[in-house]
Amino acid sequence: MTISSIASQTQAGIRVHGQIDTFFNRFRIGTLLHRCGIRKRHGHSVRSLTQAIFTLPFVGQNFYRGIVINPDQPFGKDAAYDLLKGVRHNWRKLILVLARRIFSVFNRLTDENRESVLILDDSTYDRSRSKTVELLSRVYDHSTGTWGRAGLGDVHCFIYFLSQRAIIPPLVRFSALF
Repeated sequence: MTISSIASQTQAGIRVHGQIDTFFNRFRIGTLLHRCGIRKRHGHSVRSLTQAIFTLPFVGQNFYRGIVINPDQPFGKDAAYDLLKGVRHNWRKLILVLARRIFSVFNRLTDENRESVLILDDSTYDRSRSKTVELLSRVYDHSTGTWGRAGLGDVHCFIYFLSQRAIIPPLVRFSALF
């Protein structure tokens, strides 16, 4: 287990790890990463690094504490940073292809005659008054059209599935990873 050090060995941590592993297997995230040009030449696999980063918000840890200063990680912080800063990695394509796969799963749950929409909301929490917050950076908020400050964990993503009759409340809620 590459992420057992991130999730504490409680029943809840083991359950979260199992659910994330199931998600990665069902949606074939490793294949998607490869198709989007997110590859490594040596060391730990891209899938294990991505899965470790993806697990962090579900176990209540941020990137710094879960990856950077965690001595129990089987990989170093440089491997995670190199993965995230790769200029040839097409993260936008990965998100769009994954959203299409998730939409197809939800679309099978509704009647064919209904109009259905998948809404991804990645709103930020503004921290304009903050100066010394961990991993604080300038972020452009597309909904307001303004620049503001936000930390690494200040962007939250909600996934809604809207059918003709009702809106299902957030199906997935997790902090953004990057």
